[in-house]
Amino acid sequence: MYFNLYVQPTNLIGKMKRFLLATLTALSFSVQAAETITIMFGAGPSQPTAAPYRKMLEIANDMQKKYNFIMEFKPGGNGVISLKTMDLSPENRLATVAPAFVENAKVGLINEADYTPVATQGDACWAIITNIGDTKKGVASLKGQKEITVGGTGFGNAAHITSLILGEEYGFKVRYIVYKANFDALVNMAGGENINFVLERVSNYKIFKAKNPKLQILGINCNQRNETMPEVRTLKEQGFSTPTIFMSTVANVKMPESKRNEITAILEEAQAKVGQKYLLEMADLNPPQFNKPRLSVSEFFDHRVLQMKVYTHRYERQINESR
Repeated sequence: MYFNLYVQPTNLIGKMKRFLLATLTALSFSVQAAETITIMFGAGPSQPTAAPYRKMLEIANDMQKKYNFIMEFKPGGNGVISLKTMDLSPENRLATVAPAFVENAKVGLINEADYTPVATQGDACWAIITNIGDTKKGVASLKGQKEITVGGTGFGNAAHITSLILGEEYGFKVRYIVYKANFDALVNMAGGENINFVLERVSNYKIFKAKNPKLQILGINCNQRNETMPEVRTLKEQGFSTPTIFMSTVANVKMPESKRNEITAILEEAQAKVGQKYLLEMADLNPPQFNKPRLSVSEFFDHRVLQMKVYTHRYERQINESR
């Protein structure tokens, strides 16, 4: 019995060509499949939320190869610029939003129905910093002031409304000055400019406290005390319900729903891998992924937006008078 072990060279070469062609096609497809999703980040690169957000995107890119997430900084306009830039290419862009999202929609700068959440970054546990108060007495030390000047990033945001709530309780008027960043307002306050009230990170307060001993923290604007200054009470402990400085990521509704759902799953898992400790240390962010009960992306966003709507409606007259 004989076996024919001879293979025609032309057949072998043909098979090798087909194999190489299929391999190259697969590789080409895999490279093309990584669609770039650009997040229009509504704050500058120096803002504390930028570093953990960038880390989240790095983890998201390592987790999968279908999407390549990148950041593009679009600060200014109290959050309107980042949203409008996203709207120019809604199928492959996202944008970050903060409490001013509600007031911007209310005055017609944006259409709330155009946007839907795809990720949540959480609530910022920032501090009320003044140069006219007393840390031991808390916000009650503002009683007796005729007027305070507040520095913040836009009308009707968390800092503005918080100052209006306290002004209503303690009988002082609020003068509001818009800055590109809360940090800029703190710099001016520390330098002796006519700013009396800002919401900023405790770590930044400590930096400027050494330069200006008059600076005081009167309260923490979230539901938990800051670990580095546990003696400072939260506003809730002092008897006040104030808006939180939340941060979420939204998509334009023109992005297909299936795509939005995929992105939500990726970014939520990536933020969980960033870790609660890192988010608190880097940005004083308290992410909902680690809270109990855990809120979904839409539950968190809807709750914070509804909360801001209540506040902006209640203080509508005062907000408009500040413009």
